[in-house]
Amino acid sequence: MNTAAQIPPRTVETTDTAREQWVDVTVRADTIRHVVSITEPNGQAHEYFADDVREVALATQHTRGSAQWCAKYRRLLVPGASRVTGGAPFYKLEPMPA
Repeated sequence: MNTAAQIPPRTVETTDTAREQWVDVTVRADTIRHVVSITEPNGQAHEYFADDVREVALATQHTRGSAQWCAKYRRLLVPGASRVTGGAPFYKLEPMPA
């Protein structure tokens, strides 16, 4: 039996640096500009565009601005959001246009 075929090679996707990391963040949603501002625990702030900014605003109001952010996939997780919005607790955020 060929054991090498059973063990996948270690690639970039399986290294520690490429794994998804979820960071606790503070979120503020501007429904007029369709902008979601994320502030990391170290104080670094980022702005992203969101099509569903109203849902993000409702969800983060429910959690008092608390959420988790994964920069690798640009996903925002708002725990308990489905109870408020009726949708999934994950939101895809896009970088602001240049």
